[in-house]
Amino acid sequence: MKENVLLKRKFQVDIFVTCTKSNCLVVVPTGLGKTIIALLLSLQRLKNNDTKIIFLAPTRPLVEQHLRTFQNLTNIDPDSLLMMTGIITPEKRKQLYQEDITRCLFMTPQILQNDLISGRISLKNISLMIFDESHRATGNYAYTFLAKRYMQNANDPKILAMTASPGKNREKIKEVMQNLYLDAIEIRTDSDPDVKPYIQEVETIWKNVDLPEEMLEVLKAFENLQKLILSELKKNEILDSEDIRKISRKDLLAAGKMLDGMIIKAQQGNDLPRLLFCKKLLANAIRISHMSELLEAQGINSLKAYLDKNVEQVKQGKGGKSLKELFQSTQMQDVMEKISHLTKNHIDHPKMALLMSLLMEQFTESPDSRVLVFCHFRDTVKNIVEQIEKNTLIHPHSFVGQQKKGKEKGLSQKQQLEILQQFKSGVYNTLVATSVAEEGLDISECDVVIFFDVVPSEIRAIQRRGRTGRNRSGKVIIFKTMGTREEGYFWAEKHREKEMKRVLNDIRREIQPMANSSENRGQKSLTAFLKKTPNNPNKEIKSPQEKDSKLQNDPKEPNSAPDLLQSDNLGKISIPLDKSKPYILVDSRETASSVTRELAERNANVSIQKLPTGDYIISEQCGIERKSIPDFISSIKDGRLFNELQRLKTQFTIPILIIEGGINSITSINRAAVLGTLTSILLKMRIFLYQTTSPEETAEILIALAKKEQSDKPSKHFSIRFKKFPEKIPEQLEFIISGIPGINASRAKDLLIEFRTLRELLNANEKKIQKVPNIGPAIAQNIFKYANADYLDHGNVNSEKDE
Repeated sequence: MKENVLLKRKFQVDIFVTCTKSNCLVVVPTGLGKTIIALLLSLQRLKNNDTKIIFLAPTRPLVEQHLRTFQNLTNIDPDSLLMMTGIITPEKRKQLYQEDITRCLFMTPQILQNDLISGRISLKNISLMIFDESHRATGNYAYTFLAKRYMQNANDPKILAMTASPGKNREKIKEVMQNLYLDAIEIRTDSDPDVKPYIQEVETIWKNVDLPEEMLEVLKAFENLQKLILSELKKNEILDSEDIRKISRKDLLAAGKMLDGMIIKAQQGNDLPRLLFCKKLLANAIRISHMSELLEAQGINSLKAYLDKNVEQVKQGKGGKSLKELFQSTQMQDVMEKISHLTKNHIDHPKMALLMSLLMEQFTESPDSRVLVFCHFRDTVKNIVEQIEKNTLIHPHSFVGQQKKGKEKGLSQKQQLEILQQFKSGVYNTLVATSVAEEGLDISECDVVIFFDVVPSEIRAIQRRGRTGRNRSGKVIIFKTMGTREEGYFWAEKHREKEMKRVLNDIRREIQPMANSSENRGQKSLTAFLKKTPNNPNKEIKSPQEKDSKLQNDPKEPNSAPDLLQSDNLGKISIPLDKSKPYILVDSRETASSVTRELAERNANVSIQKLPTGDYIISEQCGIERKSIPDFISSIKDGRLFNELQRLKTQFTIPILIIEGGINSITSINRAAVLGTLTSILLKMRIFLYQTTSPEETAEILIALAKKEQSDKPSKHFSIRFKKFPEKIPEQLEFIISGIPGINASRAKDLLIEFRTLRELLNANEKKIQKVPNIGPAIAQNIFKYANADYLDHGNVNSEKDE
């Protein structure tokens, strides 16, 4: 640790001591130095020169932030601190993992998961794995898979999990602890005496606003339209009430699931038309609920942007009958006229004027301030930036996620990092952000955080507030529209945060007495805590040690594909086969699903590549496209499906489509259209169709297919040459020559440099061909054989010309 750069905080040292003895969950308020605890533990675990540590965080900006902390506060050789990203090639990452100088690896869980499954990294000598924002370690999130593999394969494993907001759900906290093999908890709240001295003062101000009469009229029109729909749904016994005040969005979504089940059971029965009619009504009820919320919390411009997108969908024949009927209704036409009138007269949500006033006041009084504005929707972000950048005191920039939304492109992680740096340096003094800026980012220069809308989630509210008051006092200002659902969100968040504090205090009281008296601090009490369930005291939840007793007894490295893929710029991949295990080539975009993890868990050799065609490849002739039901539906709607399948059919002689989920559960598209699509795939495209019920079953069938397809292969390799013809003539010539078995890109270039033209090469004898560097007798014989082979003498070819 560098001298005189860090103040010693007793609570950090106390937590560090616990972490040295146990796999520990650390729950500490934002801005109090969780990373310092990770740093202290890292230094302790790195005393053994043969070990390394891995620091995981959900996003690249957060990963880079942790890397900078280690660079700034420790004397560790900067060359041994490495951030692994997708920009670094897999081959280079594999090399860096193995280098002795590498000590600390910082990365997202997706990078580690892909490299672990592909066999590029061994976890044997990883002495510490740190999981930041560990409340994510539930369900199919990659943290769960990585913790299990780490505990299976590390020689001396140690896990540190960190979060500021684990949530109010006791069962979820237990799930996180079990998934990450944790046997101790260290909890601190802002009211603890050892923490209080380091808490920066954060003033929270609530700004209540009222909607103007013109906007209330639009809201009333929405309510009237919604009442008609709810009344009809009540008559059909889909909802229990038609009172708009008693039916929430959550109720509508729950009714949708129930209705889907009823439709599946009805199939072609007499009740099906009525249920499908109710399905249309329910879809529109959800849309109107969303529009009302946009008006209440975001404003006219955000609502108009949403309406314009839907109008465009209707024009293009997308969105289904329910959307078309809604926007063609007289009530909706009336609403759109009102909104158009308000837009022309520049009437918008009073939040916008309030925001402008507060920003001007802040930058007039403190020109060097930094302000972070949070809002839920990208359209609102865009609108706010356009409005406030007109003022010369305010220099704003949007800060959104990577995902593309409609025509709006997201920000790459590189762009996000650049914007954060420009914010810190003063190029921009205001960031207008969606939820992507909520989690973990250390924006220590932020003086004011403004909630443009209220969030009901206690985790998100805590994370938003945590962006200020880190190194100095700060201010949080929250806008709330009176008489709207934002008031309900306000009380819901208050209750959930209070409940979270109660749950954390209860957990601490349960574990503390035994932890103080136990040699292995927290171990016995944590086992007792994990076994307790409030709803069923007789039900036992296994402790981390009991959950998988085989972990410590099976130190073998997991089976994964050796990183021996040979590829060239012509799109050909040569794959080594191991007959003892099925080999599956997986598209890198498929790793977001749990299928890839399931394949690795089932002992398949998995290699991850960016594939131009297909999601999974098991041989030269067999490629597989996988569609979950939601993706299958959206690919039919946007026209992707047949284009993707045509590419698959062109590339492979055995193309397979796996549909994951119940086809009978599809209710958002006409059943006849779904059946028509499936029959076209089978009969016209002649693509094999297979249905699975889950990612686990998908992995099972992929392995079965791979075993069968590869069992009869005499060769130790198979090569895939993707059919993408290059644009330039030299590359086209290389492409043609590299199609001959045994010829890669390098050999194709050498041959063309020597012979200049295809005519000269294909007319040459074997002896002359062998004079080219790296061309031996076998390859020369192969070239000569193919140059002189008679097409009609090989295979069942009809030599007669078509009339």
